[in-house]
Amino acid sequence: MESKFEAINDFLKPIERLMLDESVNEIMINGPFDVWSRKFGSECEKCKISIDEDQIRGLIILLASASKKIITNENTVRENYQIISASIPGYRFEAWNTPVSPFGPSVTIRRIPKESLTLEQFLSNGTISEVVYKKLIEYINTKRNIVICGSTGSGKTTFCSALINRIDRNERLIVIENIQEIKINLPNVLYLQTDEEQGYSVDRLLISALRGLPDRIIIGELRGYEASGFLKTANTGHPGSMTTIHANSAFDAIQRLEEMICMSEKTLNTNNVKQRIGNIMPIFIYLKIFKKGKDKISKINELIEVENFTNKNYSIKEIIKIK
Repeated sequence: MESKFEAINDFLKPIERLMLDESVNEIMINGPFDVWSRKFGSECEKCKISIDEDQIRGLIILLASASKKIITNENTVRENYQIISASIPGYRFEAWNTPVSPFGPSVTIRRIPKESLTLEQFLSNGTISEVVYKKLIEYINTKRNIVICGSTGSGKTTFCSALINRIDRNERLIVIENIQEIKINLPNVLYLQTDEEQGYSVDRLLISALRGLPDRIIIGELRGYEASGFLKTANTGHPGSMTTIHANSAFDAIQRLEEMICMSEKTLNTNNVKQRIGNIMPIFIYLKIFKKGKDKISKINELIEVENFTNKNYSIKEIIKIK
């Protein structure tokens, strides 16, 4: 039977086995003859795969071209293409060329799940309890702004998708992401994707999205200046916004959000920023990875409600905190 990657070319051949194995969640090519893989919930594992520098560079050119990021070779590659963030159907990848990657070109590939888990599945697999499940439904129905936080690989995007899919089907959503990963099974959804090289940042797309008549705006991830846009969106008649953020706890996520907003809104002092965060009454959901033998599982470790900001303090209600 012909391989699904046969039509691409030989640059993909060394890692074809890993890409065809649906249990493999991530492929990490650190450099020539240094390939690792990880299955969901498991540790990284070194692979016996022979791939040289020319093959890795060819793979980067191939993947970039397939995702409409045109590059040629090492001598003519533009400066913006020393780092390439892109996707092909079913996968997203991050690649680094020399001199950013001094020991040769490197690639990390992540499989994008074909289907999103539902909240009911998270309930049945123990990620959330019955109490939390009911609370989450309440937050969605009352249009609370939700921030999902956790470390890399904790399942933030997957969990965000599950929450979004419980939104009323009559609502119009606009989703802004760097790479399209959120899976939505609702009828009226517009997806927008950033392109920093052409000047289409999350901030710029947020301004445009507000003109697209959304009931809710979803931002895939807050990493910096776009945090201010998220705050403005939630404060200007678009409640029920959702996003994700890298953080080590729910309280750490609040601090990170403050820092990112202060970074982009230099005229605001810390108390002004905290007041605005308190005004949107966000919910912070922290997903933590727990070890279970050799495997890893992700569970909600913290769930907090920020009610307002008065007397230089947030009014916070802890719904759940597992020590």
